[in-house]
Amino acid sequence: MESVQATKQRFGIIGNDPKLNRAVEKAIQVAPTDISVLVTGESGVGKESIPKIIHSLSHRKHGKYIAVNCGAIPEGTIDSELFGHEKGSFTG
Repeated sequence: MESVQATKQRFGIIGNDPKLNRAVEKAIQVAPTDISVLVTGESGVGKESIPKIIHSLSHRKHGKYIAVNCGAIPEGTIDSELFGHEKGSFTG
């Protein structure tokens, strides 16, 4: 398993805050699993780095990585945006 410091260096993450190190450590831990991960946090804290770490350390690393900003998707359509929908399922 890759160390927290090595991972931070590999992804250009600067800082040594215990919360940052814990987030990177968790990303390393979940990367080899098949669980779904939701990354939340304040604007500008680098939430996009954690999924990139997870993807690059996972068995899916050779597949396509697609980032989705769920905050930009209207509340009523998030399910269909993420999982698809059948033609004609929306009114209007």
